[in-house]
Amino acid sequence: MDWKRRMVETAYRIAEPFCNNPDIVGVALGGSIGRGQMWKHSDLELCIVVESRLEEFQHFNYLDNMGVEIIQITKSRMKEFTEQFDEPDQSLLGFPIQIYKCKVIHDPEHILRPFKKLYDQYLFHENITQFKEEEALKQADTKLLKAKEHIAIGNYKTAAAHLRIGLNFLLLAYYWHHHIFPRSQNRTVYFLRKNSRIIGHTKLYDAFIRAFCLDQPGNRLKEGLWSAQPDIFKLSGASWGSNSSVFLKNAVDGNLEWGHNQSIVYVYKYCVHRMHGHDSHPEDLYDQPEFAEQFPELHHFLDMDTMTLEDVKDWISMFEESRGALRPDSSILV
Repeated sequence: MDWKRRMVETAYRIAEPFCNNPDIVGVALGGSIGRGQMWKHSDLELCIVVESRLEEFQHFNYLDNMGVEIIQITKSRMKEFTEQFDEPDQSLLGFPIQIYKCKVIHDPEHILRPFKKLYDQYLFHENITQFKEEEALKQADTKLLKAKEHIAIGNYKTAAAHLRIGLNFLLLAYYWHHHIFPRSQNRTVYFLRKNSRIIGHTKLYDAFIRAFCLDQPGNRLKEGLWSAQPDIFKLSGASWGSNSSVFLKNAVDGNLEWGHNQSIVYVYKYCVHRMHGHDSHPEDLYDQPEFAEQFPELHHFLDMDTMTLEDVKDWISMFEESRGALRPDSSILV
């Protein structure tokens, strides 16, 4: 049996108890497995349609040796979208792209299939890709503005964190602009390098490499990640649920064995910054001396011990250059 068939069979096996759960009225295999574009380390995005959110299910899971993200959508929301749909508008933006071209496997009330037909048909409609691009640009611009505000008061480490999150939004804006479906965060750097030919330049790729400090020797990337993992897993458990640490360890190549080390290190750094962005953490967390004292390995992994004010200023310039190449007239910065 080839690996693709094994992966699909595993996905069906994982989904079976969800199909038999009386509180779930629809189940679909999403993500690359649902679209049939999986690679050997794909995780499963499992879409479940529910009457109301089921708190017993965490978003990140590791089941049957496979990473599983459980995406819950309420029945009322899905039905309302389908029944009121007239033309592609912003109502489509509220649904996660992981369900694009999903494989419906349980739909006794005929809710998922009519929704899927509309979603698959219109996700890449000109109106929708423009909405997606504008939404991502707004988020990118907001993060760039926050980075500049922190630079102005000397908080360059916190500025770097905002800039890194902003780069991820800028990447999404580019992809929607060029009608490229965003896929596989575990191979973000690989796909960005590959798609730079479509984008027409390497400015965004170069900004990613520099701002995420991915141009380090491979052994340094590994050592930094491995030493910081205990802190990362503790943080993820508090932020994303008790199952998230085993998900990160196994579904996001915590041992760096898949040959995409730069992409994996980027994912971990990005996730840490997103988790630290919660209101429970100080706004200037990374520039507080206590952070380096309490979390020296994490401080090192995030490059906070080596980056300088001038480095971050350079990254901002690279960000702005990449941003300016994409709809410069739409900037919200003042």
